[in-house]
Amino acid sequence: MGQTDTLIAMEKTEVGYHEGFSNGHYNNHQKFSPAVPGLEWSQDQSWCQTFQSWAFQQAGVKSLAPVTASCQTAVDWYKSRGRFSYYPAIGAMVFFGHSGGQHVGLVYKYDADYAYTIEGNTNANGSSEGDGVYLKKRARRDSYLYGYGLPKFAEGIVTADPGLKNKPGYTYMAAASSRESDALPVAEVEEALPWVSSNQLTWAATHPTAEEQAAGNGGGTTADDVALVQDALEKVMGAAPDDPHSVFEAETQELFERFRTENLGHYEADGHGVPSTQELVELGKQSELFNVRAGSSPAAGQPWVSLNQVVWASTHSAQEEQAQPGGDASPKADVALVQDGLERVMHTDVADERGIFETATQALYDEFRRTVLHFSGSDAVGAPGMQSLTELGQRAGLFRVRTGFPVGETTGGTGVDAMGQIDPKQVTFQRHTPEGTLEDWIAQASTAAGVQASSYWVKGFKTAAARESSGNPNACNLWDSNAKTPPGFSKVKDFGDGYLHDGRIVRLNGALTHFQCSRGIVQCIPQTFAQRHAPGTSVNIYDPVACIAAAMRYVRSRYGVAIDGSNLAKKVQQFDPNRPPHPY
Repeated sequence: MGQTDTLIAMEKTEVGYHEGFSNGHYNNHQKFSPAVPGLEWSQDQSWCQTFQSWAFQQAGVKSLAPVTASCQTAVDWYKSRGRFSYYPAIGAMVFFGHSGGQHVGLVYKYDADYAYTIEGNTNANGSSEGDGVYLKKRARRDSYLYGYGLPKFAEGIVTADPGLKNKPGYTYMAAASSRESDALPVAEVEEALPWVSSNQLTWAATHPTAEEQAAGNGGGTTADDVALVQDALEKVMGAAPDDPHSVFEAETQELFERFRTENLGHYEADGHGVPSTQELVELGKQSELFNVRAGSSPAAGQPWVSLNQVVWASTHSAQEEQAQPGGDASPKADVALVQDGLERVMHTDVADERGIFETATQALYDEFRRTVLHFSGSDAVGAPGMQSLTELGQRAGLFRVRTGFPVGETTGGTGVDAMGQIDPKQVTFQRHTPEGTLEDWIAQASTAAGVQASSYWVKGFKTAAARESSGNPNACNLWDSNAKTPPGFSKVKDFGDGYLHDGRIVRLNGALTHFQCSRGIVQCIPQTFAQRHAPGTSVNIYDPVACIAAAMRYVRSRYGVAIDGSNLAKKVQQFDPNRPPHPY
């Protein structure tokens, strides 16, 4: 018997084992933690990964997996050794949740649609409370399933990864099972309440309608999760939010805050902000409509790729693509991320020039759609679509996808609109934790705004920032004449620091605020920020570089300030340290 079958046989003997039970609940007290040197501390905690560490130790293959209680550590361990794949393998560790950090099992069989696993700290009914070791049948294309760690078994490993077909130590099989599989009953696919992802809900609650809608529909998407939460709120609260179904905006936020206050007794700061995992769990229980897990999401902090930019590149010649300027707003930057994603998921190099979407990139993208996403016919060829590009970004863990700013004709038809202007409804209001100094931000903004860096800009914006926001990039003015919501707009979920008329500051934490409040380090209103937005900068009004760059473009246009800022203090009083403050 090889190492693979020995490991699977060891885990098979534990199927049916249950953790301790006390005070009406299973309690995570189990036999595995004390039996693994170095993991004794993990007793009474989630133990799915501890069970795997125990099994590898008992099977005599301890060196083929990390000794850890952390799923994320195990994912990183396999990735660092080049032993991670997005395809199943016999004896592979299969990881679930965002970045694979939430749950783990061991694959003993797989086919085109399912991975059959042995998992600890799970259950038979699909609820979020694990209680023992079970056989599971997991849909391979469930967004909850992240990827696989491939142990380096002495006999090699059998895998469905087409990128490993001809590599030593790997045997490619589209479907396979271990020798132990025949002795294991076939688990049924879970028939339980649907899952919603707290990560997906957090993302939806902090992004504008346009980006939510761009994330698409279909099984396991953000839209599905938001729709379930809206249905649950209607059932529990007796009222439906007026937002479109599947879109988490002001009305859904307001009804969720009512649920917090009236049903959970959460007040003050606890009654505002994005839904927490525990609050979602409570809503799921009270409505009996869904379970909650962390799940996957368009992870905050990852760069954006514009679908429009990628489609433009895929439908234009190499010469036209090469003629585009560089920088973060260029199609080249987005195409380079797509190429990186293809190389990571498909385990092969892209032969095209980096950042240029030509025949080799197209061929590999088509193969990704056919072999990974199982698209067929016309769905598997042609320009990238939102669904496939989003899947690539999530599977590679490299980028998020939005429709982006249109390929514009304002630059003479040469490519992507270089002006940077955005729709005011694309502006976001997320709390920003900037790095660097005010001088750093002014220098970066100068480059983004296309002005000549100089001491005039530095001196002027240091003066204005002190007067407008006391140097706080997250400042939001809640009381002056701008603090209103004009026709055609709605209140927004804001995560800045609210300045009140009496001088008090309150952490908004997602509270609904008027759309037109002055915000950011130099107090732009969203309409001005959008109109003067600098290409390549964030659409978050609280990003100091983006806010300063927009203000630079504004004073240049409105007041005729020179490109080097030499007449800034003369033209705009608020930027002159030798004159009293004055709105600009």
